[in-house]
Parts: sequence; structure tokens; C-alpha cells
Amino acid sequence: MHTRRLCLAASALLLSAYIVGLAPAAEQAAHKAPFVDSQTTKTRFTDITASDMELLRGKKILFASRSFGLNLCNGLKSLARQDKKYDLLSSYQRFDVFKAGGDVSVIPADAYDKTNFIHFLATYWPHTKRVDEMDRLMRAAPHRFGDKVDVVIIYFHTALPNAFDHYASKMDSLRADFPEVRFIYVTAGFMADSRAKDNENAHAFSEKVRARYKGKVPVYDLGAVLSDDFRAGHAYCPEYSKDPAGVHPNLDAGQTIMAKAFLLILRDVFRDK
Repeated sequence: MHTRRLCLAASALLLSAYIVGLAPAAEQAAHKAPFVDSQTTKTRFTDITASDMELLRGKKILFASRSFGLNLCNGLKSLARQDKKYDLLSSYQRFDVFKAGGDVSVIPADAYDKTNFIHFLATYWPHTKRVDEMDRLMRAAPHRFGDKVDVVIIYFHTALPNAFDHYASKMDSLRADFPEVRFIYVTAGFMADSRAKDNENAHAFSEKVRARYKGKVPVYDLGAVLSDDFRAGHAYCPEYSKDPAGVHPNLDAGQTIMAKAFLLILRDVFRDK
């Protein structure tokens, strides 16, 4: 009998240890970092409430892009015209670092005293420059925006796969050094199918982003958003653009899907614990 009780006690201890060991793994499996693609955006955008938008308007946003960021902002304006609830640009300023030759001082150091959403048009080439400009704004005096902002996003309309390591290293370092700031990782966008070489490079960059980060950190899958989850292949959907150069998703359908995905990932990162 004594031996049987010892065996039962040992079994109970082993079972408890097994359950405790499983708990963190189960919690990790259950929790996935925010992610948006085309389908997610189409099915969940209407979940965004007026309270969610009020929260977002109070957040300090730092956004770097080239011209696709302008398409995104056109989409935000379009959404706000359809329903004032979705307004995110009532406290917005844009600065052109590219025209200033990469001089980030065109952005006032006290910019966030006057506005909540700062958007800067970054240096175009090499694509890694916009990451360096973001890093400088976050860390260096007189800006030190890392102590002021709530969320950081860097947009790529296209990217070379060899830019990934620099992007990942800088973003990961910023995320480690500013744990109170949300960093949203973004895949590269697509252009028309006539720009196949650029699109394949962008897709290769994006596959690296997905492989390393999806489910682990917030990811805005711009490539998936613009291709309707690759229904259009590795290109943006034809109904998203009338650009004769085949570069910009400049029709309302393209711009608003970008904007909806943007609002959804923002909402989700601030809801996420």
C-alpha cells in the first residue's frame, strides 16, 4: 500500500510538471502578434469602433515612406469622407526629407508638441536610407523621437532582397531599445505586372519579412494587401490603379484598401497586450 501511494504521488507530481511545462507553450501558441493582409482587412475592418479611432487619434505616429505613403493618405482621406469616424489626419504633418537632401532637421524637434501624426518622405535610394533616417530621428538629438512616439512604420513601395538584413537589424535594435514603442514591420508593395523584375525583388524581400516575423511581431503585409492575397500574382490588382507608368495604386479601391489595413493594424497593436 505504501509503495502504491508513493507511485501515485510521483505520478501526480509528474503530471503537474507536465501541465506547468505545457502552459507557457500553449499560451504562446494561442497568442499571435497582429497581422493584416487583404482578407483580414476585408473581414475585420468594420470591427473598428469610434472608440478605437478616438484612441488612435491620441497616439503619436511616426511614418516614413515614398509616394506609396501619399496613396495611403489619399485612402485615409477617402475613408474619412465616407465616415468621419475614420479621420486620422486631423493632427497630421508631412515633411520632405528627400527634397532636403536627407536632412532630417527639416522636421522640427518639437513637432509632436503640435501634432500627433508625423509623416516624412524619406530618401529614395538606397532603400536602406529611410531606415537610417528613422533610426536617427528616434535616437539622436535634437529629435529623440524614441522618447515621444507610440508607433513607428516604414513603408516600401518596392525593395531589393539584400536590403532585408539592414532593415531587420535596425528595426530589431529599435524595438529592443524602445520597448514602450510599437514597431509595425511592413512587407514591400507591388507595382503593375509590367514591372515584373521589381515585383519579384519586392516579393523576395517580403518573404524574408514573413518568414522571420509573422506571428511574432506586428506585420502589415502590404504586398498581400495590394495583390489581394496574390490573386493578382506578384503585382497589384489592375482595379487598384490607372497609372500609365504602372507604379502607383492610385485608384480609390487601391488607396482605401491600403488605408483600411493601416487603421486595422494600428488598432490591433494598441489592443494587443
